[in-house]
Amino acid sequence: MGTIWQPSLSDFDGPKYKAVVAALRADIAKGVLSSGDKLPPVRELAWEIKVTPGTVARAYQDGIAQGLLQATVGRGTFVAGARLEIPAPERFHDMNTGRKVNLRNTNTTNVGQSDAIKRAMIHVAETKVDQYLDYPEREGRHTIYPHLVQWMEYSNIQANPDNLVVTNGGQNAISLATASVLADGIGPIAIDALTYPGIRYAVQGQRAELLGVKTDEFGVMPDALEKVYKNKPFKAFFTSANVLNPTTGEMPVERRMAIANLARHYDFQIIEDDCWGIGPAKHPGFSSICPERAWYLSSISKSVSAGLRFGYLLCPPEKFATASRFMQTASFGVSRAVVDIAEALLASGDAANIRASILKLVGQRVEFTVNLMGKWDISWRRDVPFIWLNLPRGWRASSFASACERENIVVRAADEFALNNMPTPHAVRISVNCNIPKEMLGAAFTKIDKLLAHPPMDVEG
Repeated sequence: MGTIWQPSLSDFDGPKYKAVVAALRADIAKGVLSSGDKLPPVRELAWEIKVTPGTVARAYQDGIAQGLLQATVGRGTFVAGARLEIPAPERFHDMNTGRKVNLRNTNTTNVGQSDAIKRAMIHVAETKVDQYLDYPEREGRHTIYPHLVQWMEYSNIQANPDNLVVTNGGQNAISLATASVLADGIGPIAIDALTYPGIRYAVQGQRAELLGVKTDEFGVMPDALEKVYKNKPFKAFFTSANVLNPTTGEMPVERRMAIANLARHYDFQIIEDDCWGIGPAKHPGFSSICPERAWYLSSISKSVSAGLRFGYLLCPPEKFATASRFMQTASFGVSRAVVDIAEALLASGDAANIRASILKLVGQRVEFTVNLMGKWDISWRRDVPFIWLNLPRGWRASSFASACERENIVVRAADEFALNNMPTPHAVRISVNCNIPKEMLGAAFTKIDKLLAHPPMDVEG
């Protein structure tokens, strides 16, 4: 039988042909594709998923070699065999086996926190499980809020629990803040010229326009922000003042004050994303400088556990009801079990201990990385698990990322952080992945060092 198969490649890293194979394997495992299903012709699938026919042909060949597919001359390519189990994701890959070393993503640093999470789960099972016939409690009523307020003091945030909404991780908090800002009408949102892609997705999901603002090593420049506003007034400005992703910078307090004054003068709101806040914040956040118009969001994904999907959003007092209503409408709130587990981790002090251990290990890995890569133009901080590498003359971001991939190393090109119609620097973000052996990380950086020293002759600087 024939089948219409149009995989999404956005969830799979690496070369496109390998992403097609990974999508194929996943859909077979999930039952989307069954044994005997006929796959689309090469050119047809290539057109649908916007890749070259050669990419699809190579993916089909790999699928056949791995036993996922079988081909019959004159008839086409078919799914072979029984359904597969979905393979567990690999934390790292060994370069000696020809597999990729992931210096692209920055997962939660593993410091053995599974034991603490297990204790929290057991405690919750023994004390709270009888409550799970009911829906999640409304914001402000759950007993986690005093512990969460204390947790946020580490980030220099003095939170009123009456203005806090717990969320399903940081991305949910980003989407919730964006939707709340735009609740009274769609309008543009200004954002750093280089920024985390998830913010773009949240804004675009609300059908709002993104306006890029010129930055320097300290983030958005107030004069540039005002110029953008005068050209096209926007409803909010989105930034990550404590840890600029991907450049590792930090916005000084004087600049925060200047931006807050602009927000008051032109009556726009500020959304501050602090999901990278592993280390303590040095400066007051916008929610302290201009609480009447500032949103602050973060999560425990980088500091404790990404899999728990626990985040939080501090709202301006007059906007809390709107955000709470959106959260209730979307999901009736965060799972009681997740909130209870997070509370157990916060109340016991385990969460703070985990964060301290992660901060220490990240600092050690950053020091190790800087010792290897310090001769190049890099930006780094001891409390941020990635570096920003400005490439030497002769390299472009995309071509350098491709060259690393040929060496079985995956990094993240600046193109992925850049907005349309904004300049893209010749730079890459490289994770100092704490979950791979130190020797493997060193070997990867040795390969990167050699690539940097030998740029291709046919690429302009």
